[in-house]
Amino acid sequence: MRYSVVFFVFFTLGTASVLAQFSPVLNEYEKDLQQRFAEIVPLMPDSIKIKHNNYIEKHMTDALSMAEAFFYPFDSLKNIGKITSRDQKLRLLTWNLLYSDGTHQYYGFVLYRPDNKAKHFLLRLTDRSATIENPEMLTLDTENWFGALYYEIIEKKWDGVTLYTLLGYDPNNMFISKKIIDNLYFREDSIPVFGAPVFKKNNAFLHRIIFEYSARVSMSLRYNQDLKMIVFDHLSPAKPSYTGSYQFYGPDFSFDAFKFTDDHWELVEDIDMRNR
Repeated sequence: MRYSVVFFVFFTLGTASVLAQFSPVLNEYEKDLQQRFAEIVPLMPDSIKIKHNNYIEKHMTDALSMAEAFFYPFDSLKNIGKITSRDQKLRLLTWNLLYSDGTHQYYGFVLYRPDNKAKHFLLRLTDRSATIENPEMLTLDTENWFGALYYEIIEKKWDGVTLYTLLGYDPNNMFISKKIIDNLYFREDSIPVFGAPVFKKNNAFLHRIIFEYSARVSMSLRYNQDLKMIVFDHLSPAKPSYTGSYQFYGPDFSFDAFKFTDDHWELVEDIDMRNR
């Protein structure tokens, strides 16, 4: 397994001071990145999209290397998903590039502050989801990332470390969309690991959960604070003859969930979500 820490940066200002003293250089980076994202349009040749995205990755690296970047909001960058853990040690930025054949490639960065004050590490994510086989059974890393657009982080303790469970969306292609439950933790040397075997389903422990369904419908996947569960639509084929053909799958108006119990996420089927 290969790991690549891009670099780390030090800062000594407190959180409040950082928020009040963002460098104007970061604002210039944000304006430049916003313009580059705006220039990527669906009918543009893939080669030009890739050229623009290479520029975005390079300048995003430069911007995120700055000490204030962990807290800088980047509010104008609507093309990028930006989520931060409640302990304020982890920040994830992810985005996608849509190709002319309807498929997607994913990009992103991990910002991690192991001691919550002295430094943050910056790591670039490399999407290998198109070539990863049996991803539900694999431990992965930043160089071999099962790409997705992350929109929620849930923090739990597992095996003596903080486990960040990640909810993500993958438009995938013109026929099938995906929702993903992944997880991320950091070793003692601050090396990130994607995919702890913590999802118990059908008496097996999986490293991540991947839902596939018709691109014409929507699927709900959220952490319910009241229930303390990851609640999601149960997916079924439109007809029994379509079993296994995920372009014909969609919500059947029932719900399942994962509940964190004894250091793992346990599948709970057919939960009652009425009046919730």
